[in-house]
Amino acid sequence: MIVQKFGGTSVANADRIRAAAEIVRSHAARRPVVVVSALAGVTDLLVAAIAAAGAGRLDALEPILADLERRHRWALAGLFENARGRHDLALALDERFEELRQLLRAIRVLGEATPRAADTLLAFGELLSSRLVEAQLQARGVAALWVDPTQVVRTDARFGSAEPDLEATAELCRAVLVPALDSGLVPVLGGFVGATAEGIPTTLGRGGSDTTAAVLGACLGAEEIQIWTDVDGILTADPRLVPSASTVATVSFAEAAELAHSGAKVLHPASIAPAVERGIPVQVRNAARPDHPGTTVLRSARGRRAEVASIASRQGLALLCVRSVDMRHDPDRLATVLAAVRRNGVTPALAVASELGVALAVADGPSAAAAAHELAVYGDVELHTRRAAVSVVGERLTTDAGLRAAVLSAFAEISAEMLSTGASATGMTAILPEASLEPAVRALHGRFFGGREG
Repeated sequence: MIVQKFGGTSVANADRIRAAAEIVRSHAARRPVVVVSALAGVTDLLVAAIAAAGAGRLDALEPILADLERRHRWALAGLFENARGRHDLALALDERFEELRQLLRAIRVLGEATPRAADTLLAFGELLSSRLVEAQLQARGVAALWVDPTQVVRTDARFGSAEPDLEATAELCRAVLVPALDSGLVPVLGGFVGATAEGIPTTLGRGGSDTTAAVLGACLGAEEIQIWTDVDGILTADPRLVPSASTVATVSFAEAAELAHSGAKVLHPASIAPAVERGIPVQVRNAARPDHPGTTVLRSARGRRAEVASIASRQGLALLCVRSVDMRHDPDRLATVLAAVRRNGVTPALAVASELGVALAVADGPSAAAAAHELAVYGDVELHTRRAAVSVVGERLTTDAGLRAAVLSAFAEISAEMLSTGASATGMTAILPEASLEPAVRALHGRFFGGREG
């Protein structure tokens, strides 16, 4: 069997839901379990609704609720041409929206939303969208069965970022999902949502639908997991900077992790770790182009033709340098600098340290300036704003000294201000002015990919 997860943009409206249902139908012989995110933008609306209710702002809350209902009713109307086809589902949506209103009313009366209450409310997006997908699958002749994710995904009680209990979830999968699959049914679940052993709803954090898919795939021993999104997979570079960037056919889990840290937004590797640890391939594919093979994340990408996986980049950084004034050795300098930036709410993206100084790449903004001001008493401090990072990511960097030398040579040609090798040694990163980022990424892409596919 396989697990197919559809993100918010892949179920954004009636047209996208129909396309997702057709993808599932075309894979029906592979016994899919379907995981669905909330409709695009719905989770943000629910967050806004919780904030408005907690602040007692009925004037702000009512338009949000109206928008939530309108989005789902438009999707429902677009899925079924006749009234009979949507009657039962419309009643089910009515019931859910009334429950949502009652919970928000309680929060408005209390004047605050506890993390537990917030999780119960945030779960509504996935519970609603999965009902729509189930109905569309049934309309296409697929024997779909809606499954309440709180009855399958067992978690701890860390509301807002709950951690799945794989052993307990595997037991529930055997009790709930396996019999359905054996009966020829296609289970459809909302992602992002689970429950404690006491049955209290939890959420797995933003982007948690990928985690749901990976956990179910791991617990069921799936052949593969498909993450259907709005891009063709992981590209060799940001296409806004390199229009000729191509899809990378395979990346290792370590490469995917390094790319995510370095600015790529396609997939958060921590979310798929349960599947990768069990050797289950994870495909990232475009729901708008289902014939495109996308990118497959594997334990290892050895054997890939290209020397590196991708050129990742990110902007909005600052370079914070703290150097010793008297050139004395200070073993506590790094700890002192890191403590100061933490006090100012700054998390370093990169750090390079020696006995005589520390250089940090941090998010640009007032917090970085405040940290630089505080650190002035410890040495000579420089803060260079409007910086960017460019990273060359590839599994072979861990073992190929010649490739590492080639990357360093390429970095020398783009006038890098700071160089760093990640702790995993899968990526090498340079910090440079934002104005130099685009030509740097293009030069690096040409150096390591040229006109070849990834």
